[in-house]
Amino acid sequence: MKPWAQRIQEEAHLLNPAFCCLNIASASAGYSESDEQNLPFALAFMVLPIVLHRPTREALPATSRTSMPAWLQEHPEARLGFYERLMSLRPHTREALFYGLTFGWITIDSAGAIRCTARNALLNRALRSLGGDARDCVSRAKLFGKWLGTTASVETTMTLWGIRS
Repeated sequence: MKPWAQRIQEEAHLLNPAFCCLNIASASAGYSESDEQNLPFALAFMVLPIVLHRPTREALPATSRTSMPAWLQEHPEARLGFYERLMSLRPHTREALFYGLTFGWITIDSAGAIRCTARNALLNRALRSLGGDARDCVSRAKLFGKWLGTTASVETTMTLWGIRS
């Protein structure tokens, strides 16, 4: 990754670790709502490529009750370029996770899963401070996390999105 001084201004704003961490923490909080488990570490890497990509973010279902396999069948374009986005955002995800661990927004449990430790009031205040696309990213991240919690397994989810181990 480039040092901050060498990053393009738009990239530095959109991909700053605090904002990316807020998205991952929101997804983790949403995941915990659906099944009271912590977000599996591998799934955290799916959050940014989905919520920062406007066409995918805007196409996400309105509720987590929608079946992910059925939704992906209706929206095959969501998988186009997903793996490439995931790989290009991997360093930013790692940076966001490190930020979250450092500043107490998230923890990693003994199984390696991510738990949002930021209070709901703090997440809500952060969400209210944002506007436009940034606000939409964070609110959709929470829904996406909740939706991830309704799928069968990490392996199934990754396979559905075209990620092979």
